Amino acid sequence: MQPIRITSTQIRPYTIQFQRPFIIAGGGAIAHREGLILTLSNGIFNGQGEIAPLEGVSSETFKKAKHDLFVIEPQLNGIELPETLNDLVSFLKDFRPFEQACSSVRFGVESAIMDLVSQFHNMTLAQFLMASLKEVSTAILLQGSLEEVMHEAKVRESQGYKVFKLKVGDRNIPLDVKKVNQLRKILSADSSIRLDANRAWALNEAVLFGELIGQDRIEFIEEPLKDISHINTFYEKTLIPVALDETLRVLRCGLNTPGRCVPGLDRNEAVSAYVLKPTVLGGITVTLDWIHQSKDLNKKAIISSCFESPIGLGTLKNLALLTGNIPGLGTDLWFKQ
Repeated sequence: MQPIRITSTQIRPYTIQFQRPFIIAGGGAIAHREGLILTLSNGIFNGQGEIAPLEGVSSETFKKAKHDLFVIEPQLNGIELPETLNDLVSFLKDFRPFEQACSSVRFGVESAIMDLVSQFHNMTLAQFLMASLKEVSTAILLQGSLEEVMHEAKVRESQGYKVFKLKVGDRNIPLDVKKVNQLRKILSADSSIRLDANRAWALNEAVLFGELIGQDRIEFIEEPLKDISHINTFYEKTLIPVALDETLRVLRCGLNTPGRCVPGLDRNEAVSAYVLKPTVLGGITVTLDWIHQSKDLNKKAIISSCFESPIGLGTLKNLALLTGNIPGLGTDLWFKQ
């Protein structure tokens, strides 16, 4: 059998317009997505990966990601790739050009390499990763006015969706409470609600919100607090499980990393789930570590997107099959095309 050697590379840009602006953490709005698609070929198969940092979410800018990608690209030509999963994961973790690369570039390059090797074996990425091939739905992302949120929820539930992620954290806490209560009224009893506050609240505000909405059909709330050290107090007062998202970015290599900056989160009763954004965390191999650790610690691993194009979303959907949990990959519904 011929070795898997990269013989050519290609980078092409893309731009996708949103149906309406999306409000990101901090109050800014984005109306389109731009990114780069990396294609790696061995002369027979073409593996693709996406590089698209999200303003206000990713730590790097698009300019920085583009720079890092063009530095790494020449070093990919001629590389011979391991054929087995374990060897490939070890190879990528030790890949020297990654040492100074930003997270979105690591994700894109790893995606393209794993796509290429998967095709070489006539497998999907999920099959290569030895995931369950049972198809899973996705959570629907809800944001906007009360009327917009209710309309979107009704439409998507009629299409069969059962999990809804509502953006909260508004300074108008009564309005956020009203949105949650109205969702409960219009959604079927077997639907569930995930909340995402993006670290918007002080402890007293988060507790007030939690006490007003109660626990009914709330799967978890992502990052309700500006100060993560108050997570136990929030949980004790509201009994609403917490999911970690932004906090995971400072735990880049996983909870088992020596010297991690937030000790005790791995076995914290308040934490029920990890929301994993591979483009932000630093690639597929880091995400695999998180997935394995979450299973060991009996936490949910939720694969989540940052408005990637169909190329990046395809990678994330394959990763989601490893978790057994409904991912947050409904962001493509915000695109015009």
